[in-house]
Amino acid sequence: MREYSLNASQSLDAVLSPRHAQTLCAAGQMREFDAGEFICHQGDDARDVYLLARGGVKTVMLNSAGQESLLRIHLPGSLLGLIALTTYGMRDVSLIALQRSHVVVIARDAMLQLLRTDGDCAVHVIRLVLDRTRDLHMRVAELSANRVDQRLARALLSLSRPDPEGEADGTVALTHEELAQWINCRRPTVTSCMSRFALAGLIDRSKHRIVIADRTRLMQLVAV
Repeated sequence: MREYSLNASQSLDAVLSPRHAQTLCAAGQMREFDAGEFICHQGDDARDVYLLARGGVKTVMLNSAGQESLLRIHLPGSLLGLIALTTYGMRDVSLIALQRSHVVVIARDAMLQLLRTDGDCAVHVIRLVLDRTRDLHMRVAELSANRVDQRLARALLSLSRPDPEGEADGTVALTHEELAQWINCRRPTVTSCMSRFALAGLIDRSKHRIVIADRTRLMQLVAV
């Protein structure tokens, strides 16, 4: 999928073919969002689906205690906001541009009509939904079974995966706060773990970016 999740073995190849992407672009309208701008808010009416054409977007969820969780990072070619296709009718997450981004906004009815008439595209969207469901199950299992340093190691491995389309350079650009939201812990805990990782030679930190220095040892930490 064209997104980063906690599943470090997940492919970053596009789920949608170029033909599907072109069809979606023709069915919607392009909008631009500045870095930090909300594409949609949690709790909004879910009327549209989004195709990220350029830039980067993060999916975040706010729980009843006011704690924010970072669920995934989207790359160009990612399909977002699929909750609009359900009977729920309300956004369960917020989508926020990480940088200046171009997003194709596709009305719910137009997306449903496309899925009805293009079975191949519908199969690809079903696959995307199932992959995201599997990722959610893994997150829940990891919270109960893994230590914070293991969850952080897995997150770093996932975020540093090479992108076949060259949109990401293999470094991790998230802040400690965002990493804490990603693995559901406190920011000081992430800062402490990152310091230990750096001292052990597992990562290098430079100019607000994190470079994986020893991928093998990080993988061994996750597997312990």
